[in-house]
Amino acid sequence: MNYPIIIYPCDEGGYVAEVPALKGCLAQGETLPETLEELAIVTQLWLETAQKQGRPLPDLERAIQKVKALS
Repeated sequence: MNYPIIIYPCDEGGYVAEVPALKGCLAQGETLPETLEELAIVTQLWLETAQKQGRPLPDLERAIQKVKALS
């Protein structure tokens, strides 16, 4: 699933990216490509862990609406 993400620059340099629908799923990097690469890894791990634990995944449409409300 492709959950919406939020990316923002850090004051000290680099970027932070997060998947708001997946609690605690965030990554940081010095460059935007590095940050997105790290986020892809942690997102996959988050989803795999949820699946192994039998937790339901957040609803994609609800996640999209949540990000739209934040912007």
